[in-house]
Amino acid sequence: MITIEILVNYALLLIGVVSAYLIGSNNNATSLGILFATNAIRRRQAYLLNMISLFLGVVIGSLTMLHSVYGLISGNQLYVTISIVSTLSSSIITFYYLNKSGIPSSLSQTFYPSLAVITLVSHSLLDLDWIRFWIVVLSWAISPISAILFSLFLYYVLSNVLTSEYRILRQIKIYKSLIMFSSAFTSFVVGANAIGIIVSSALVVFPTYIILPMFGLSASLGVISSRRIAIKVGFRVTKLGYLGASSAIIGSNVINEIFTFFGIPLSITQTIMGGIIGLSFRSFTSDVRKQVRQIIKSWTTSPLVAIVLSLAIFGIIKSILGL
Repeated sequence: MITIEILVNYALLLIGVVSAYLIGSNNNATSLGILFATNAIRRRQAYLLNMISLFLGVVIGSLTMLHSVYGLISGNQLYVTISIVSTLSSSIITFYYLNKSGIPSSLSQTFYPSLAVITLVSHSLLDLDWIRFWIVVLSWAISPISAILFSLFLYYVLSNVLTSEYRILRQIKIYKSLIMFSSAFTSFVVGANAIGIIVSSALVVFPTYIILPMFGLSASLGVISSRRIAIKVGFRVTKLGYLGASSAIIGSNVINEIFTFFGIPLSITQTIMGGIIGLSFRSFTSDVRKQVRQIIKSWTTSPLVAIVLSLAIFGIIKSILGL
């Protein structure tokens, strides 16, 4: 007999698979785009590199993120599952449409505020670990600033190293290696942190050995559909120059990976933009000002849209199930 609990559980699994696919497609655009724009390797190889890196990020890198959602919210098990279904659904819808509208959005910035508000309106049925919640919120401010500083530092270190290298062919090989590493590293971090949040969400009802390979495969398949946005993002990033682009991407993802290692969800999009802005500060153009405005707009828009939508979905699910 199919019960309400089973239906809600499989709804969460389905939404998780779709979310992993969409995040893999959108958040991997920078990683794939930098390879397209520089022609560092052939496009077929670029897809393969990104898909493998993303898959490994999910099945290995996300192990530190398993409690980013799982255990964060407690209470009535059915309500816990429904709240995560509602929050994840609203987050991925908000994430998708804001990014399509040109407003860089983040899964964590839509997911966690929505989960907090649902917990508050559920009274005694749900409880949230508020200390962990505020640590996540604090990371949204710390990570872009850290990425700006570290990317600039990395750029000047690499500049000094490469200017001492006089052989042009060797410099080209170094640039190519940096581009390939920055691309693979970005894909790995996306899988570890952003998809890690989705993995942790599904752990409330399914075991790790099912979720990790399933979501890893779904995210990897999403890479195939990111070609159009990847080309656009790639050429924008490489305007910084090969060394600048590599420094921005590697520097920001070092910050991302540090947070991931400690199991702290963060906005990967915002951190990478922080790295790009950091390198762009070498000449504060109108493009830099535009990116700063986009980050501020994302901080104010993403949570509000996701909160309203999650409350609506939460109410609809409760009404359908007669709760």
